[in-house]
Amino acid sequence: MLLEKWDPVGAGFTRPTRTFHPNDSAQANLFAAAMRSEISELEELIAIAQVRWATRLDAGWGNSRTPEPVLRLREKRAEVQRLLDGRLARFATD
Repeated sequence: MLLEKWDPVGAGFTRPTRTFHPNDSAQANLFAAAMRSEISELEELIAIAQVRWATRLDAGWGNSRTPEPVLRLREKRAEVQRLLDGRLARFATD
């Protein structure tokens, strides 16, 4: 499969456009909305966990290392963002 094709009119290279079935695009848009919602919820959970962690540190009985739950939430948020970015790259409808 050629990634680029010759465009004699523009005398340059252009990327071929790929069309998707409307149902595929609609489903991808719903999936993107769900991922955005998930990212928002994860960001709220991360903020809450960080406040609790900071409160414990201020009280003098917390560890200065970032707690595992905060790290896991950050990792999950990054994973969902990668999925969303991949969806946007593939369907590029937004």
